[in-house]
Amino acid sequence: MQKPFSLLVAGALTLAGAVPMFASAADTMTPVAGSATLTELSGEVVVINTETRLMTLKTEDGTFEVLRIPPEVERIKAIKVGDKVTISETEAVLVEIEKGRDAGSMGAVPEQSVEREEGTKPAGTMVDKLTLYGKVLEVDKAKSEVTVQGPNRTVTLKVEDPALIKDLAPGDGVIARYVRVITGKVE
Repeated sequence: MQKPFSLLVAGALTLAGAVPMFASAADTMTPVAGSATLTELSGEVVVINTETRLMTLKTEDGTFEVLRIPPEVERIKAIKVGDKVTISETEAVLVEIEKGRDAGSMGAVPEQSVEREEGTKPAGTMVDKLTLYGKVLEVDKAKSEVTVQGPNRTVTLKVEDPALIKDLAPGDGVIARYVRVITGKVE
């Protein structure tokens, strides 16, 4: 059964493609927005195809969910029809504004880690992190919009809380830190 849960942490900045930058010790960073979402799925394995890496779960409410098993799951052949699977996914983002000498650098820094639990069935946690660095090109306070140039593209973002951009100026940096954590266990 999927149970989505959303938490808005501090203000809301529409983040579709937000892009940010690098910082030095002389710079100052101010968190302006963040959010986190937790989704849970559990069910019984009714189909497992180790060649295509697809698994079908039947949830408690009788619906079926087809999942692609990532290559990081090494013990896929240990998953059998009838096993119980529990998966949780947490996605979080924190947006910061950076002012100072090095504000406005651009780039993207990905990180990935996998922790496997011991046992005969697959279990563990995968963590994907992405830090994006960008530069504020334009601030339209009347429309409550900010245009940010990132490493690959330029985007205009709608800011839901105008107070978040009252001190924002072209040349300021934006840093968006995305984290996705997936934990799964087969029993």
